[in-house]
Amino acid sequence: MSTRRVESFLLRIVVPEDQTLTPECWRGRIQHIASGSEQQIDELAQAVAFIASHLGPLVDCTYTVEDELPTPLG
Repeated sequence: MSTRRVESFLLRIVVPEDQTLTPECWRGRIQHIASGSEQQIDELAQAVAFIASHLGPLVDCTYTVEDELPTPLG
């Protein structure tokens, strides 16, 4: 059986009420729950980079939905 590590992140996005002038304008903050470190973001790529920096190098990326399913009884 393989071992796995679970990491949690909290992503908050603030979108202005009036988006008629700049609909793509938003800002946010992402936080790594275990360490408490956080970063202000205004691009999705920043959130992805933040997550990647906390995950470290991934050895095996072959993860499927079936890995989450319980084993059938009987």
